[in-house]
Amino acid sequence: MTNPYRPPEAVVKDQDRAYGSPLKAVTFGVLTDILGTTAASILLSFIYGIALAVGGASAEEITQAATQADPGSGLSIIGFVIGTGFSFLGGYVCARVAGRDELKWASVVAVISIGIGFLIGAQVYAAELNVLLAILGIGAVMAGGYVGARQNLKA
Repeated sequence: MTNPYRPPEAVVKDQDRAYGSPLKAVTFGVLTDILGTTAASILLSFIYGIALAVGGASAEEITQAATQADPGSGLSIIGFVIGTGFSFLGGYVCARVAGRDELKWASVVAVISIGIGFLIGAQVYAAELNVLLAILGIGAVMAGGYVGARQNLKA
């Protein structure tokens, strides 16, 4: 009679972590960066408009403040910080989904995101500010990719 409480004698090997699709990784990373930044910017503008309206500003003043924001204002700087945070998150999402060659795919996300950022920012900001924002964006995406890669090693 065999002992039913004895552990099985089969050799069990840990399975390798399944890798994700690089196309999905890049797509999710870019969408996280661009859509997150856009949604946060809209929300920030909406809150600022409400604050101006409560302060007694007219509809024309609110429209002018929304369309002609000074890049050095506190509101713009908060927007830049939030955008940089979403760039970091986009790189992180890309790395976690890819599961391998994380920094390579995060660099693709950075190039696409910065290209879209240049297209949007060219009509609003000076070229020098666009270059500075691009450098910050690339750094943030790559930092997010690095953190995601480190997390993949732990998993």
